[in-house]
Amino acid sequence: MQTDLKIGGAASARRYRHPLLSAISLFLQCLQGAVDPVAKRRVRWTPQAASTAAVLMTLDSDTTLYGNFQHAQACMKGDYRGRDRTGQTYNGLLKALERQQNTVLPIVRTELRAQVRRRLDHLYSTQPWVLLAVDGSKEDLPRTRDHEREFGIADNGVTPQAFITAITEVHTGLLWDWRLGRARASERQHLTEMIPDLPGDALLLADAGFVGLPIWEKLNTEGKHFLIRVGRNAHLLTDLWPQAKTRVARDIVYAWPKNARNTRPPLTLRLIKVGSGRQVMHLLTNVLEPTRLSRKAAGAIYRKRWGVELFYRTFKRTLGCAKLRSKAARRATIELEWALVTMTLMTLLGVDALVKRRRDPHRISHAQLLHMLRIALRTPPSSRLNTGCTLKRALGRCLKDAYTRRKPKHSRHRIITKNTPITHLRPPNVRPATTKDRKHAIKYTHKAA
Repeated sequence: MQTDLKIGGAASARRYRHPLLSAISLFLQCLQGAVDPVAKRRVRWTPQAASTAAVLMTLDSDTTLYGNFQHAQACMKGDYRGRDRTGQTYNGLLKALERQQNTVLPIVRTELRAQVRRRLDHLYSTQPWVLLAVDGSKEDLPRTRDHEREFGIADNGVTPQAFITAITEVHTGLLWDWRLGRARASERQHLTEMIPDLPGDALLLADAGFVGLPIWEKLNTEGKHFLIRVGRNAHLLTDLWPQAKTRVARDIVYAWPKNARNTRPPLTLRLIKVGSGRQVMHLLTNVLEPTRLSRKAAGAIYRKRWGVELFYRTFKRTLGCAKLRSKAARRATIELEWALVTMTLMTLLGVDALVKRRRDPHRISHAQLLHMLRIALRTPPSSRLNTGCTLKRALGRCLKDAYTRRKPKHSRHRIITKNTPITHLRPPNVRPATTKDRKHAIKYTHKAA
């Protein structure tokens, strides 16, 4: 805990820095000294102060945005005083965030990705793959004309929605990257934009929505490895080069649709069948060597893809972002961006606290973590309950229960709706290559598996 002496008359008082601000500021130091790119005069809401306020507003549990602002301002009051004091109005803060978003958000996202990379290096120091999962989800918005015009209405036919595509670490929920779009945005297009920034040692897990030669070829060209579940919407070939000697011929397939045969070579992939009976899954990967990714390991790894679904549950239900509250489209985008930044910061704080106390970070409990941070936000910095050591110890105890579940966690009544996903995918379309297919492929050099 950092303190300063404040001298006033014959008495001296000690000023306590808020431990929650001390913890958050470690990840926002990249904004120190940054200036408002648009303002022509000195402003109270500097990029660092405005970003800190946006994070605190997301952490707060008040039901209104103005209530969140009041609690965030009360938390920051002790640290931002004198010449560094902040603005006093909620509207002023939102105007500052709007002006600064194109400059500040890229800096913050780059810094957070570097921080996440350091934690992943520690968590996966003895493992060959960094397991990342990608998936898309929708965020409900208030029914305003501005939202309907800017975001549109998707599958529910009633409420405007924003679309999120996120890449997360499967165990801890650390957010690696994300993209936002309109209600009917393409999660495959979002992933294509994020591929260049994926770690080189990552194994990307995805469901059957991420199919198609363009996205598989992009991942393979960039040197990124993937493990994707496929169903009837995937069309694959076998025995395209029957004379080629392959070590795992029975697993090798080729993605080569008819509309691409004159412009690009076939993509060599490996089709892995795991499970049995009604629990069969077909997984497609560009890791061709079974020694690097065995059938058993592929099945066990893919089941961890569920971590990205848990991330969305935490983000929407635990953090309370199932429906945004901003009525203007430009401010809803800012609210959603800073909610994702806050989710990343919160997880980083929890992982660091658990690692320091030599606890398993895979057991991190986001619900307990958020509960402790909200208590710290509402507690005055001079209170004994809100010292730096007490906050770190509290975060280091945010673990999931260690008991073993005796029964499967299934709902007794599952309501079937139009958007209920299909739980049992049919197998992909796999057929032997014809003579015509082989004539088209003869001009391409075969890469032996």
